[in-house]
This record gives sequence, structure tokens and C-alpha cells, in this order.
Amino acid sequence: MLKLILVTQDDPFYVLVFFKELLKFNLSEKFDLKGVIIQPPLGKKSKKELVKQMLDFYGYWNFTIIGFKYVFFKIFNFLSIKIFNGNFPGTFSVEHLLLKNRIKIFELKNINSESSLAFLKSLDLDVIFSIAASQIFKEDLLMLPKLGCYNIHTAKLPKNRGMMPNFWSLYNFDTNPESAISIHRMNSELDDGEILLQQEFELDPKETLDSLIIRTKKMSVQTFFNAMDLLNKGDFQLKTNDKKIATYNTFPTKEDVNRFRAKGLKLR
Repeated sequence: MLKLILVTQDDPFYVLVFFKELLKFNLSEKFDLKGVIIQPPLGKKSKKELVKQMLDFYGYWNFTIIGFKYVFFKIFNFLSIKIFNGNFPGTFSVEHLLLKNRIKIFELKNINSESSLAFLKSLDLDVIFSIAASQIFKEDLLMLPKLGCYNIHTAKLPKNRGMMPNFWSLYNFDTNPESAISIHRMNSELDDGEILLQQEFELDPKETLDSLIIRTKKMSVQTFFNAMDLLNKGDFQLKTNDKKIATYNTFPTKEDVNRFRAKGLKLR
């Protein structure tokens, strides 16, 4: 049975959807999950920069609604974890959900540090899997597990590498009405590693971006299980993630969002 660890960040909106779907299943029948690493969510951005980015993206009204929801989740998450040690109704974070399901949580602020690498090496891992990990994996980490490090990307690689793949897939619906959940082996470049498998699906321009993200997070769980099955059997062939035809996107600007809406597409 494969020994693995998951690396994620504690996003209470969309990453939590993936883990809720994942924990509907008996994971001990599928692999030996050693635990989950929860990373700081901001990456290199300061809180001020992140707030401005979100405000430009959502606009004042949606930003206010999401902001109130975020504060609500944070308050109840604090109560759930610090006071009730996870034993509290509802689910307010990935950490809260993992505590309720008695899954080990590791907080490694820098996953590439010598101490982190030594800890991960002690687990004798077959696979490290990124579920929206917020830090870039460096070479020593990439080489650590026996079968490599893998990442889930909700776009049809090599197209739409980079940030917010669902936004850009929906934005480009008129030229490419199909997308995919891609699982690729990680290398030193973002979304560049060879592809293990892809689960294709049709885009719907009537679907909001919010709904599409939730749908693909749920779909990603079965794709993840399929990937683990392939890795366990060892009967697979990695496919080229062709850099020559790749497209790369940054986080959408206010102008990008305006063009998105001009096409009749909706964020929420």
C-alpha cells in the first residue's frame, strides 16, 4: 500500500470542498495516508496585497459578502479548534475537518527547509501530493518520495498553466469548450511536469465560476483516486506536457474580469 502525504493550504472556501469529498471515502482501503501538511495560505503576498487583489477581482459587493463569510469561518474555526479541539458541529476549515476525522496534521512553514526534508524523509514516502500547495517544491523535495511529487491542476494541460485555471478555461470557452482535471508529476517549473492522467469534461458558459470551481474540486477526488491506483499498480506511462503549445496565466486583473463579464460570464 502506497505511503503518501498531502500538502495543502487552509482555504475555507474551495480547498475545503475537496477534502470534504475526499473524506466521504474510507482512505485506509486505498493508501496509507501519513498525514496532511497545512501551509501558510498567503505565499509571498502580504495581507494588504491579497485584499487589493481580491477586491479587484470580485468588486466591492461580492468582496464584502465573501469577507463577512471569511470572518465568520475564522471566528468559528478558532472556537472549534482552540476551545473544542475540533469537536464542534459544522466544518469551518481544512484543519477542523481533519481533526474531526483524526487525521494527522503537520504545519511546516517552509516545506523545503532542512528540518522539513529530514522529517519527510523519516516517513519513507512513496508519493507527495499537492492539493493547492502554496509553496514551490524545490529539487531536494521533488526527489524525496520514491515515485515523485504530483499535483492536481484543474485545466487541460499544457493549456492554462498558472493561476486560476478555471477562470481562464471558462474565459476561453468560445475557442475551447472542453477542459480537464490534470494530474502531473511536479518538476522545478510551474505546471510543467509530465502528465499522469487527465479527466476531461465539458464547460458550460451558463455556469458561474464559483460553481465550476466547486464542481472541479469534487471531480478532482475521483481523479486523485485514479492516479493513486495507477501509481500503486506501476502500470502507467507519463505523457508529455508540451511546453511548445503551453499557455500560462497570472491571477486575473480587474480588466480581465471586466472582459470576462463582457462575454456574459459570471463569477458568482
